Amino acid sequence: MRYTELQMRFKYILILMFVSKISFAQPLNYPIFNDLVQYSSSINAYSYMCIKNFNEEEAKSELFELIELLQEKTNLSEKDIFQLKDKYFRINKSTVSQLIQLGINRNRALCANYLKIFERFDKKKSDTLDKLIEITHE
Repeated sequence: MRYTELQMRFKYILILMFVSKISFAQPLNYPIFNDLVQYSSSINAYSYMCIKNFNEEEAKSELFELIELLQEKTNLSEKDIFQLKDKYFRINKSTVSQLIQLGINRNRALCANYLKIFERFDKKKSDTLDKLIEITHE
């Protein structure tokens, strides 16, 4: 066997190892939860900035109570939930920061300019919840 053939086989083995780690690293339903967290986090950030008396902590708590309730049925690990909470925090912080840069914290009337965007996120969140219902009833 020549050196280049050995290199190619080694690369092939490395690729197979990498692909198998990716495919088995998280449950098949993880992307659905990932989407749910992404949409919820953005919506909650907008609501925090634009809706009077919105309880962001309660909304976040309800989201993760739902996720933990579905944890066993969907094979989510504690690590997966930790990653989802981290994602929630990062997106929420980023969305609030962007809304502040747009001046919403100084002028709440600007909220109406961005309502359509967050309504689309809410629709996607609703679709994602429908997918979760389907999965849990299989």
